[in-house]
Amino acid sequence: MIEKYLDAGDMFALYDEEGEVQSVCVVTMNKAGSCELKNIATREKAQGRGYGKALLHYVCEKYSFQCSTMYVGTGNSKKTIGFYEHCGFTPSHIVPGFFTENYREEIYEDGVLLTDMVYLKKDLAKESDPKRVMDLALEAGRILLKNGGEIFRVEETIEHICKRFHVNDVDTFTMSHAIIISVKIGDGDSYTKVKHIPLSAAHLGIVAEVNDLSREIAAGMVGLDEAFERLAEIEKIPPKRSYFQVLSAGIGSGCFGYLLGAGVPESFVAFLIGCILYIWVLTAKKHHMSKILVNITGGVLLTTLGLVALQIAPVPLQRDGIIIASIMPLVPGMGFVNAIRDIADSDFLSGTVRMIDALLVFVYIAIGVGITLGIYANMAGGVLG
Repeated sequence: MIEKYLDAGDMFALYDEEGEVQSVCVVTMNKAGSCELKNIATREKAQGRGYGKALLHYVCEKYSFQCSTMYVGTGNSKKTIGFYEHCGFTPSHIVPGFFTENYREEIYEDGVLLTDMVYLKKDLAKESDPKRVMDLALEAGRILLKNGGEIFRVEETIEHICKRFHVNDVDTFTMSHAIIISVKIGDGDSYTKVKHIPLSAAHLGIVAEVNDLSREIAAGMVGLDEAFERLAEIEKIPPKRSYFQVLSAGIGSGCFGYLLGAGVPESFVAFLIGCILYIWVLTAKKHHMSKILVNITGGVLLTTLGLVALQIAPVPLQRDGIIIASIMPLVPGMGFVNAIRDIADSDFLSGTVRMIDALLVFVYIAIGVGITLGIYANMAGGVLG
């Protein structure tokens, strides 16, 4: 009997912490959007510890994406039927004489002769806990928003995750620095959570990983527990190594300078200043310095280095080209673009907040550059030039 369905189904095994299999089961697909639990067994010495129930919960959650109902057939034993009923199954139908007609020997369970096959069923749409699903969706949205994800991306991710686990009555309100999400949990009650997300630097690697995970969740490849674990791992992804960031900042400054009309000498100087400037930025981040101080000081630093380069360079240099190119590592380009996208998507509040944040950074940089140029112009009438 087992050989008839084993190759046609999927086998699942539950391991304990020591890596030993404690419980196994087989699930087969039926027609009309249903599946059947054909077999589940737990080691005799491990019975009564919740292994079977945990495994059954796992497969129900996994198949909830593909099927609306799971069936299970068992003998007419009160103990076994009670186990399935305790796991949320309800009576479906009975196949009389199944065990006596399909098995050559009589089968007893708890002293009861098995004769009829008793079928039970479970509505898989009710398998997931709406609160846990919402917590997962909120955590994914928080990580996205914290690391530079757009508002529409955050809301779509929350929607896809909730939809995957059959949580449909969800209301989400996302701003640039907060997420409010509410879900109906039955009997007219609602479960609501608010998460504050301070504005911070972007990490597109984390955004890409969360996007990939949300696609896997939507495809039914990842369950709730695994999704929580994956999100915890994703959030721990470190940024690129410091030397790589410094080199990228320098290359960005040099290339932007050349694109904006600066010559090769000015672009090379901008490359060097960009590297030095980003060393300052990384140091300031390490010590959790204020964004205002970081950008004003950065403006002073890059302008000072540019003016020094003008004095010691063996060839004539264009001051404006050097300064404009060197500013690039401080410019919040991604925040500015996201602000425009939010406004274009009618998220005016979030777009405005992000736009103001980006514009203030421009102001801080301008203050630093302006102060330095003002001091330079007034030193002995600018004789150093």
